[in-house]
Amino acid sequence: MPIRAVLFDMDGVLLDSEPLHVKINSGIYRELGIVVDDMLVSEFVGRTSTDRWTRIINKFNLKNTADELSDRQWSRLIEELESSGIGPSAGLYVLLAFLREVGIRSAIASASRGVFVEAVIDYLNLRDDMEGSATGDEVMNCKPAPDIFLLAAEKLGVAPSDCMVIEDSSAGVAAGKAAGMYVVGYFNPTSPGQDLSMADVTVDNLADVCGVLTKIST
Repeated sequence: MPIRAVLFDMDGVLLDSEPLHVKINSGIYRELGIVVDDMLVSEFVGRTSTDRWTRIINKFNLKNTADELSDRQWSRLIEELESSGIGPSAGLYVLLAFLREVGIRSAIASASRGVFVEAVIDYLNLRDDMEGSATGDEVMNCKPAPDIFLLAAEKLGVAPSDCMVIEDSSAGVAAGKAAGMYVVGYFNPTSPGQDLSMADVTVDNLADVCGVLTKIST
């Protein structure tokens, strides 16, 4: 099957940013006076911040709004990203160089807000690699719904069946499969508890995706 475009999830795939998310959100939980257990946190991986905060507000009967807490989260993430020291995921630049060489297009499909996606693109110097993005504030339904991947494919003008998705979350893998795309599950060491069994193949290093693409394209 020919793959014409690779759609990258961002957090936990392009960079191991999940610990930074945990740090920022844990600080907000403390300010709100609530304790959010690890099982609930793992359910939020891959989902939009609005979905996260709506669930937390309902669970803990908070008077805050989801928009208010989302704004607090994203402003702090952007502030701390530059000094975070987070590097690209293992094999990312090898994979991107391979995609350029063989003429396969790249885009980001992330549940994160567009402002944070743009900040990460600059932080990792990806302007020449990513043709565009589809973000959590552009779709009605978050992962595991397929909306965000279908939007990314539409923006590229590529059929869903010609796209590969790289995801590290249960919700993201389910979304990619629902979109009718080939899905690579990436084992991110700081995203525990994610079920990637629905993926077509799994990898521990993004450079391994080069071999996957070569195999399924021949």
